[in-house]
Amino acid sequence: MTMDKREIVMENASAAVRHDNEVARAHFLHNIAQMKNCSVLIRKRKDRHFESVYVSDAYARMVGAPAEETLAGLDGTGFVKSVHPEDRVYVRRMLKRRMSDDGGADLTLRIVTAERGYIWCNVNFSFIDDFGEQYIYCTYFDVTALKENEERLRTAYMSLGDSFYQMTDRTLAMFRVNLTKDRIEDIQGKDLYETDTLERSYSEVLELRRENYPIREEQDAFLGAFDRQRLIDIYLEGKTRLARYFFSRRMDGSLCFVEFSAVMTRHPMTADVIAFVTEQECNADKVDETLLDKIMARQFDMVAYLANGRYGVVVGDESLIDKGSIFPTSRNGIYRNYLENQVFPVLHGSEEKQQAVRRALDPETIVEQVKRREPYIVNIACDIEGETYHKRFDFYSINPQARFYILLKSDTTELHREQQARNRQLKEALAEAEQASVAKTAFLSRMSHEIRTPMNAIIGLDNIALQEPDLSDTMREYLDKIGSSARYLLTLINDILDMSRIESGRMTLRNEEFSFHNFLEQVNTLVDSQCRDRSLHYDCVIHGAVDEYYIGDDTKLKQVLINILGNAVKFTESPGTVSLSVERTAQFEGQSTLRFIIKDTGIGMDAAYIPKIFEAFSQEDDTNTSSYGGSGLGLAITKNIVEMMNGNIAVESEKGVGSTFTVDVTLKNAESAGRQDVDLRPQDLKVLIVDDDPVACSHAHIILEEIGVASDTCTSGKEAIELIRLSHARHEDYNLILVDWKMPEQDGLAVTKAIREILGDDMAIIILTAYNWSDIEEDATAAGADGFMSKPLFASNVLYEVQQALQKKQIAEEKEEEKIDLTGRRILLAEDMLINAEIMKQLLMMQGMEVEHAENGKLAVEAFASHPEGYFDAVLMDVRMPQMDGLEATEHIRALDREDAKRVPILAMTANAFDEDVQRSLQAGMDAHLTKPVEPEHLFDTLEVFIRKGGRNRARSDSSKVIFGNS
Repeated sequence: MTMDKREIVMENASAAVRHDNEVARAHFLHNIAQMKNCSVLIRKRKDRHFESVYVSDAYARMVGAPAEETLAGLDGTGFVKSVHPEDRVYVRRMLKRRMSDDGGADLTLRIVTAERGYIWCNVNFSFIDDFGEQYIYCTYFDVTALKENEERLRTAYMSLGDSFYQMTDRTLAMFRVNLTKDRIEDIQGKDLYETDTLERSYSEVLELRRENYPIREEQDAFLGAFDRQRLIDIYLEGKTRLARYFFSRRMDGSLCFVEFSAVMTRHPMTADVIAFVTEQECNADKVDETLLDKIMARQFDMVAYLANGRYGVVVGDESLIDKGSIFPTSRNGIYRNYLENQVFPVLHGSEEKQQAVRRALDPETIVEQVKRREPYIVNIACDIEGETYHKRFDFYSINPQARFYILLKSDTTELHREQQARNRQLKEALAEAEQASVAKTAFLSRMSHEIRTPMNAIIGLDNIALQEPDLSDTMREYLDKIGSSARYLLTLINDILDMSRIESGRMTLRNEEFSFHNFLEQVNTLVDSQCRDRSLHYDCVIHGAVDEYYIGDDTKLKQVLINILGNAVKFTESPGTVSLSVERTAQFEGQSTLRFIIKDTGIGMDAAYIPKIFEAFSQEDDTNTSSYGGSGLGLAITKNIVEMMNGNIAVESEKGVGSTFTVDVTLKNAESAGRQDVDLRPQDLKVLIVDDDPVACSHAHIILEEIGVASDTCTSGKEAIELIRLSHARHEDYNLILVDWKMPEQDGLAVTKAIREILGDDMAIIILTAYNWSDIEEDATAAGADGFMSKPLFASNVLYEVQQALQKKQIAEEKEEEKIDLTGRRILLAEDMLINAEIMKQLLMMQGMEVEHAENGKLAVEAFASHPEGYFDAVLMDVRMPQMDGLEATEHIRALDREDAKRVPILAMTANAFDEDVQRSLQAGMDAHLTKPVEPEHLFDTLEVFIRKGGRNRARSDSSKVIFGNS
C-alpha cells in the first residue's frame, strides 16, 4: 500500500525523533559512565522488569566483585535481589509508588556483597522518565560504621533500661522519663497514690508525689534532688546515678522507708537525656545500712579495701571527722601514695619510731604479718594542726593469694587520753599505796622490834632461870609454861608479819639449789618429834623416783609442809596417825612437779567449812582457839606461798574421820653441782635392804637402781641373816647392809649384832630410821652400826653414808678437830637495851665466853678500834640503836684499815624480821642475821660456825654457811 505524502512526512518526523532520542540516550549513558561515584543505572523494561544498564567501578569495589560480573548479576530481578531479604519489601514499595512520580527518594538498606555478607548503605534513587523510557539512577553511600555505632548505642541504651528498669516485689513505681522534653514515656508500678499517668509531664508527677513524704524537710529535699533540670545538670557533670532515702506514707496509712533513684543516659538516636526512675520499699536495707553505719562510725572512721597496691574507700566520710583527719583525699588511689602524702608527713615521735611505723604499714609487711595474726594492728601518733592524735589501723585478710585485704582505720585519741588519765590516776594511787605500804611496813617493823625486844628478855631470862640447879618441880613447870607461851606469841608475830608481807607484795621466793633429802629430813625430824610427844604414829613415804637436788625456795616449801603437818598433829588425838607421801607426778622442760599428800586421822572438818579454810583468821569453831591455839593465819599463808610457787593446794576432810591435804608444786631440776663427790663406783657395790615395809623396800631398790647399784631386798631379820650366810659362802659378800630399826620379832639392832657375829667388821651396816636416830645412837654403835640414814632414802645420800662408814675413823678424827670450844672467846656485844644486854652477857658467859658491852653503834666502833688486832672473835650487833645504828657501825668497822676488821664475824641480833631487813644487814657487811628472840643453842651454833671458818671472807665462799633467821 502506498503511503500518502502526509504519512511519509509523519514517518520521517518520527524517525528523526527516534534518531534524536537515540543520540540523546547515548549521550546520557556516556555521561553516566563518566561519573566516578558509587552508582547503578537501571531501566524499566516494557515487561515491567528492571534491567541494569550500568554499574560503576566504585559500586563493584563496594560489593567485592568485578564490574562485568556485578552488572550481569543485576539483570532481570537481580537489582532487587542485591538488597538484603528483610529490606526488599521497602524497595518494591518505593519503586511501585515512585515510578509514576518525578523526583527521587532515599532509603537506608543492607546491600548483599559477593561474599554473601552485607553492608549498610544510604541509597538515593533518582527517577528519570525521558527518551521514551524510564530509568532509575541509584547512588550508594556506605554507612555501615554509622549503623554499627547506632546499634551499639541502642544496645547499651536497652541494656541500661533492662538493668534499672525492672519490677520486683519491692518496686512501688517505675518511670522512663525524657528529661530533655519533660515527658514520661513509660510508667509501670502500683500507682498507689493515683498520680502516675502518661498524660502528665515529669515535673507535674514529681510535684504530686512530694505529698507522699510526710516530713516537710524531706518534701523540699525530694523536689530539689530530682528536679528535671538538676538531673540533666548532674548528668552533664559526669554523674549517672542519684539515690536518696525518704520516709513515705502509703495509702493505707502505713509508713515505710523508700529509695527514690534515677539513672541517667542519652538516647542513642535523638541524644535526649533519658532517666530511668524507680521508687522501692527498703525498710530492711535502711535498717541494715543505718545499723552498719552506726556501728562502723562508732568503731572506725574508714573502711577500705587494699588490692594490688591500690585502695578503695567503702565506708567513711571526711566531713564527719571533726579534727585530726588523715582521710584519703580521693576515695580510690594508690596505697603507697596515700601513706607518703597524708600519713608519713604527720607522724609524731622520734625518727626511730617513725621508721618503725613506715615499716609496719608497708604492703609487704602487711602481707607477712596478716599470715601470722589477724587482725594485724598498727598504732600510730600524728601531729596535726599543733595537736597529737592517735590512729589505729586494723588489717584483715579477704584473699591472701590475691593480696586482697580490708583496712579499718579508727581514731583512738580519746581512748589514749583517757588511758593516760587513768595511768596518771593509777600512778598517783600507786604512789599513795606505796607510801601507805612503806608506812605500814615501817609500823610493823617498829612494832616487831618493840615486841621482840621484851620477848627476847622474857625468853632469855626464862632460859637462864631454867639453868638454876635448885629449882622446884613446880617452879620448873611454871618456867616451861612461860617459855612455851613466849614461843607461841612469837609464832603469832611471825604469822602476822608473813601475812603483811604477802598482802603488800613484799614476800619473794628464792631460787637456790637445795638438797631434797636434807629438806625432807628436817621436816621429818621436827614432825616425828611432835608426834612422839603426842603418842602419834608418823610415816613418810616416797613413791617412785625423786631427785636428790632441786632449785627453789626450800625454806618457804618447808614452811608450807610444817604448817599443814603441824595442824595435822595438833588436831589428831592418840593413838592416831599422821603421814606424808611424796611423788613426782610430771617432768617437763627441765622442771619437775612434786605432789605432797598429808593425811591424818584427826577430828576432821565439816564439808561446809572447807571452802573457807584458807581465809585469813578463819576457824571452824572459835572454841577451838582455846583448845588448840593458833592465829588463823597459818593456812592462809600456806595457800599464798603455794600459789606464789605456781602450785595448787586442795583439801578433803570428813568430820570425825580425818583430813587429806594435797600440795602440788613445780621445781626446777638441778644439776649435780650441790652433790658431794664420792670415790666409790656404784657398780662395785652390792647392797642388801632389810625392811618389813614392802613399799619402803621397793623405794630403796628404785633409788639405788637409778645410780647403777645392785640390791636385794628382804622383809625380816631372819631372812636377811640367811641371805648373808649364803652370799658369804659363795664369796659374794654384800658391801653394804641397810637395815630398818623398827621391825617385828627382830629389830635392826638385833640383826646388826647377829651380822657382826657372823662376818665381823668387813661390811658396812647402816641403820634406817624414820625417827630421831639420837635416841638409839649409843645402842646402835655398840651393836656395830657404822652410821644412820633417815627414811626415805636418796641415792647420793646412800653413797655418801657408805663412804663415811668405810672411812669412819678418819672422819671421826676430822670431826674432833673441827669442834670449836667457845670458852675464852672474846665477844663484842652492841646493845642499847640494858636488860637485853645483861641477859645476853649471862648466856654467853655461861658458855665461858668473855663479853664487852657497848651501848650504841658509835661506842662499838670505838671499842673495836681501841683493842689490838685479832682481839675480838666475833661481834653481836643490834640494828636499832641511838647515835649510830648497827648497819652504820658495821660499815665503819669494815672500813677500818686493819685485817681483822675485814674478817671478824659480825652477826646482826635484831627484832627487825622483814626480808628487806635481812638484805640491808648483809649489804652493810654483816655475816648473818639473827632475829630476836634468839634461841641460845642457835646462837652458840652460829658463833661456832663463823669463828671456826675464820670470819667473813671465808664464810662468804660457801653460801650455806651464812645463817638467816632464828631456829
